[in-house]
Amino acid sequence: MRKAGLWFVALLSALALGSITVALSFPFLTMNDPSGARVAVVEGWIDQTFMPQVRDMLLEGAYDTIYITGTPRNFSYTLRIGDTVVVDLQRPVTGELVVNSCGALNAGLAVLGDQGVILADSVFGPCVDRRARIDRPTARLCFTPTHLGVPDPRWELVFLLYAKVDGVNLHALQRTVRIHRSSGRLEPGTPSYADASAEALVALGIPWSRIRRLPTVMLGESRTWANAQRFAREAEERSIKRVDVISFGIHARRSRLTYSEACGNGVVVGIRSVGDPELRPGQWWRHPMGWLKVLRELVGVPASYLVGTVP
Repeated sequence: MRKAGLWFVALLSALALGSITVALSFPFLTMNDPSGARVAVVEGWIDQTFMPQVRDMLLEGAYDTIYITGTPRNFSYTLRIGDTVVVDLQRPVTGELVVNSCGALNAGLAVLGDQGVILADSVFGPCVDRRARIDRPTARLCFTPTHLGVPDPRWELVFLLYAKVDGVNLHALQRTVRIHRSSGRLEPGTPSYADASAEALVALGIPWSRIRRLPTVMLGESRTWANAQRFAREAEERSIKRVDVISFGIHARRSRLTYSEACGNGVVVGIRSVGDPELRPGQWWRHPMGWLKVLRELVGVPASYLVGTVP
């Protein structure tokens, strides 16, 4: 009994110590330490709803050049009647096409390839996978909504959540993506988070002339490391010696460590953090999700010192 009691006390002590460590780590993880740079890097994976805050930080810092990093995003678009997403592929493909989509009553989706219709289906109801076979090499895919009636041109008929060929994100296979709107306007697609965030910031008033997109691919399991390496190559080519990274919430410290590791001693890396409404100072510990987020980042910080080992 006495031995069991000692084990119980030890367990409670360990839990208490761990809780105190996690609690005290919050201000350690949440950083705002600008470097005075005229160059900023925005981590494009920051959710679009926070782009107004990112815009404000960019204006406050008066940055001359704004790089936006980002790995491929899901093939996700919302279409009205008469809209068409045209995807030109890097090389002709065959295999299983999977399109996850949903939409309005009486709406449908048609996917056309080089030889005609590949997939045609109703999309009313929840988003589900719709499958078709691409038997002949296809270099272009077109996605367009259909409707059994005469829909209002303002109605959003079809939502594409993702599209894959043999399990590979269509955005990772694309050479170009264009959206032909029913109005006749031609828009670029947003194959990477860099593209999507750039479009959002321009819509919020940041001039295109200041923005440089840096789309990249995943290296190993670290999205931040892949983006940091891509910027490091740009920094070396452009002789950039000082930069501020704009990250999100408690991910800020890990982002700073990762970009510093990727860029090396020749680049001073500052950090600015967009506030996470789920992790408010003095309140985050009241919700289990707050503890989970903080613990995950706390574990990730030591790993950031080892990012150079990621293949």
